[in-house]
Order: sequence, then structure tokens, then C-alpha cells
Amino acid sequence: MQLGFLGHNGFAVGDQDSPVLIDAILLPRYGEEYTSSPVEIYPPRKIMHDAMPTPSAVVISHEHSDHYHLPSLNKLDRSVPIVVGPLMINRVVEGIEALGFAVHRLPFGETRQYGSVLITLFPPGPDTVLWESRVSQVYVRDAEDPEIGGLYLGIDALISEEFSEQVEEGSLPGPIAVAVSNNAQITPPGVFGSLDVLGSPEIAEHNGRRGAFAGLDILQGIISDTAEQTPIFRGCHFLVCGGGFLKDYEQMGPFPFSEQKDLAEHAARLTRWVEVLGPEPGDILDVTPDGFQNIGELAWLTTDRVRFEELRARRDRFLRSGGSIPLREIITSAGADQEEAALRDIEKELTYLARVILLSPLGRGLIQSARSGPHGVRPLILKLIRPHSGDVSLVFDITEGAFVSTEDISLAEALDAYPYGIVVHAADLAAVLSGSLQIWDIVGIAMHSWYANDTYESPVALLFDALGEQTRPDISCQVYDLQLETIKRGAE
Repeated sequence: MQLGFLGHNGFAVGDQDSPVLIDAILLPRYGEEYTSSPVEIYPPRKIMHDAMPTPSAVVISHEHSDHYHLPSLNKLDRSVPIVVGPLMINRVVEGIEALGFAVHRLPFGETRQYGSVLITLFPPGPDTVLWESRVSQVYVRDAEDPEIGGLYLGIDALISEEFSEQVEEGSLPGPIAVAVSNNAQITPPGVFGSLDVLGSPEIAEHNGRRGAFAGLDILQGIISDTAEQTPIFRGCHFLVCGGGFLKDYEQMGPFPFSEQKDLAEHAARLTRWVEVLGPEPGDILDVTPDGFQNIGELAWLTTDRVRFEELRARRDRFLRSGGSIPLREIITSAGADQEEAALRDIEKELTYLARVILLSPLGRGLIQSARSGPHGVRPLILKLIRPHSGDVSLVFDITEGAFVSTEDISLAEALDAYPYGIVVHAADLAAVLSGSLQIWDIVGIAMHSWYANDTYESPVALLFDALGEQTRPDISCQVYDLQLETIKRGAE
């Protein structure tokens, strides 16, 4: 079975004259329609749309903007069927249909042929984090020889138990290869990652995920740990993908350890009997039980080598300089009036956020902390940055079950006084709560946090759950509505 790699988590599978596209971003960036901080796919690519073949179908695994991209779909003939899983949110389906496409909702476990391949979707593992819980994991097999097995795309979620069970009981041939996603997003000292802990000793001392063994930790997580999730993967070949984008840390360039080809080459030297490969955009691979064979390059998509080397050189200079990137705003505040309006927008949503907190693992952590900490029943502070009208601080009161106003203090004082906290530009948080930005756009750039519990019980993880597409499509999907409007204006 042939596989063309499109970058990040995008694939063209089957006959390359009419492939099935999976999670294809067909433009250099995504997010340009609504944010001043669009995300560039990395390694960068040159895409010749005029030479692109008409696909047999497009599969979209889930609703996040690095997988579902209306401007990319707009490049395709409207006769192409769009395949989604049963958990895909209706706002996404409606957006695709508004462009003129027919959407096929494929039930989990049902196999359907598109072009030269068989597609079967499976739900993610039950312990997958909420914000990735709608992912449809894709199993692709060659329609002419399906019994030899195929490629399983274990992207952005834990491996499906249903898939493992069907393979183990013999009702489905086992995979010969699995694609795994390196989403580590390692940031160097001086750069704050989305789920990092502000002021933590691990960051200050360059330990933890940023430390000397960060690259080894990535390989352990995406290969060894994946193989241990289910015995059906232990003899599989591994395709290392994902993590293929530039967050808006312009001074830094790409994340360290985000060149999957380099990572895979190191992993391949440390493994026996199986092959580990990190493709580059434009590579065409033949996927067989014996491993991967590079058989050519796509005629319509290639790696932009000049831009690629420019970005790597930028990162090398930044790492050598020991530089840092401070918290910054995405939406530039126009003045005190806009900041007051932003505060009012935030206050309207605080009741909802307070209720979500109390129902979450974060809420349990706050209650535990309130039992003995010097901060008493107010263990979490939300510090809103307002350059023109003065910062505002709010604290979460366990006994009130609500955010209440408090005297504003400096960030250093807040870090010392509260075990949990968020510092964010008010205009950017208001934009998320009103639907002008998504929560993924501001974390690490315009929002930093600190916490005393597990990463997935942190304030930022809570906001991923509470403000993502699966929980609040009413606000988070407004950016997709804007994409539609932009496309329609361009067609007029």
C-alpha cells in the first residue's frame, strides 16, 4: 500500500492518482482567517494545487484546527466525499456541507472502500483526555490485499481498545505499521510551553521535559509506551509523525526535537526486527510487512528546503543565545475602553468556569489544597493583564463556589501566595470566551499558569476541557464560521 506524507499528521493513502487524504492541511498555514498568530506547518512545504490529483475521499479524524481546515477543503472538487466518525460535532459537519460537500458519517468498526483502500474508524482509548476524546483513529488497508494488515493511525489519543480486541479475536487482520504523533512541543529554557509550570524548579533548573534526556523521553513516549499499550503493536513498524507546526514563538523557530526524520533515525539504531521511519513532506512510501520503502516523491507537494533550513538556523541561533520569550498579547489592546469591555466579557463566563472547576479533578485539587494552605479557601488566582487600565486579580473561593475580586498583586507575589494561578492578557481571554480565538491559540503565548498537581489536572487542561470544541462549540466553532465567510467573500 502506498502512502504519501503531507506533513504534520496529513497523509495521502492508496493509489496516488486518486488517493484518500487524511487530515490534510493543503495550505502553508492554518488560522490565518481569524488570528494574527497563524500556525505554519513544519517542515514547510511547497504545494502545487494545480497538479494535485482529485482524491477519492477525505477523512477528518477530529475537529481540531490542525486536522479540520475548511480553506484546505475549499481547494477540492465538491464531488469528493468527506468522511468523519460518529462523534464528530455537528457544527463541523454543517460547515463542510455549507461548502457543498457530502459528508459520510462512518460508524466505528464498519469498513468502507474509498478508491484503492479500505477505511475503518475506531474510537480512542477510554482514558484519552477529554479534549481529544472525539478522535476517530483510522485503520487503512489495501483493498486488493486486505488480509496482510494495514497502517493504523494512532494519532492524538490512546489506542482504541475496540481495535485491539477485534485484532486479538481474529475478526480483523492486525496492523503491519502504526503512525504515532510526536506532540511533545519541547520548549527550551526561556520559552514557556502550553502546560509548563510558571516558576517551577524543573523549569528554572532546566530539568524535566526540557532536560538532558528530553529526546529520549519523546522516543520512550511515542514508541515504547505505544507498543506497550497493546500486544498487537509489538511487531509493528513505526511511522513517526505529528508535531509539525510552528507555534508563534517567532524568535525561536521550530520546537526542539520536532524533526521526526532525525528522531526516527536515532530510534531505528536502537531497535531490532522492526523499522522506525520519520517521513518528510512529499515522501511516497510503500508500506509492507517488511517495513517502509521510499519509492518516490509527490508531484504536487514537496518540502521547502530553503525555508526549512532557514527555520532550523533560526532555532540554532536562539538556543545558542540563551534568549527568552516573554508573555505577550495576541490581540493588541486599543485602550482602556476595550479593556473594560474585555473584563465584562470575562465576568459573564466566570460562573460557568467556576462550576466546571468544581466538577473537575482541578476542583478536587483545590479543595485538598484549601484544607491546609496559608491561602485558605482561595487557592487559585486569575491575574488579568490590562496595559492601559491596570491589571485585575480574581480568586476562586471554595466556599462561594465562585470567582471573587481581590486586591491586585504582582506576579511574583501571586506565585508566592497561591499554589494555583493563571496570568493572561485580558483581551485574549475575552476573545476566546467570545469566539474570536480558540483556547489553543493563546496558551503558552498570551497565557501562563502554575499548579501543584498533575499536568492533566492543571488550570490549562481544565480550560482545554471547558472551552474546546467538544464542550463549547457555541464559542470555539465561531472561528470556523469566520473561515466560511472568508471563503464565500473570496468567491464573490
